[in-house]
Amino acid sequence: MEQIIIKPHHFIDILKLYGSGINVFVADEKMGHDFYKVANRILEDRHVQLYLTTATDDICQPCIMCQNQICIDKVDIAEYHFKDDYNRTLDKRLLELMNLDTRSSYSAFELCQLMLQYHDCIFDVWREEEQSLMQKRHHLFVLGAQKYIK
Repeated sequence: MEQIIIKPHHFIDILKLYGSGINVFVADEKMGHDFYKVANRILEDRHVQLYLTTATDDICQPCIMCQNQICIDKVDIAEYHFKDDYNRTLDKRLLELMNLDTRSSYSAFELCQLMLQYHDCIFDVWREEEQSLMQKRHHLFVLGAQKYIK
């Protein structure tokens, strides 16, 4: 059975975009990452096995910003200068607050159900963002997760 290594925040991003009405993802030719491949696979097969990580995942691997397993892209968010540091922080918060484990595998359906149970923690995870962005992220994630489960 196929498996996907994925960062928890990437899974939330997929469901958030699914909640916004995106049902088929297309390639980002500029950056070269595999967000579209992973997202489409998750939408096609709710039983696909997911392994969570805070490190480089299957989305990041081919990205032009991924060098030596580290994202060299920059961000201007609070005390973070590099996207890699910020993303690892987000993922560690998600793992802790949603009681998830990097040593276990989850079906995409199961992970969606678990994350939906803890959806309110999105406000604690993305706390560096503006309130309106957090609310939009939360709203679209919940819509996408509910749509995915049905």
